[in-house]
Amino acid sequence: MAIEVMAEKRTLKLELDAGMVDGKQRISSKSYSNVKLDATDDNIHASGEALAGLQELPLMKVKKVEESVITNV
Repeated sequence: MAIEVMAEKRTLKLELDAGMVDGKQRISSKSYSNVKLDATDDNIHASGEALAGLQELPLMKVKKVEESVITNV
């Protein structure tokens, strides 16, 4: 059996530093959907950093969240 994986949906997620609360790191996140499926990781990271520059909180991480369909071929 051959398995095929096809990306169906991609989201860019920013994790922002919201400071410390009771000794624990607080994280605020922003998600941007409809990322092009052919966007490279470099493009996604650069876009995330550009969007983070518009936020009040400092950027901690840029994440790519992907949903894929896995089928037998």
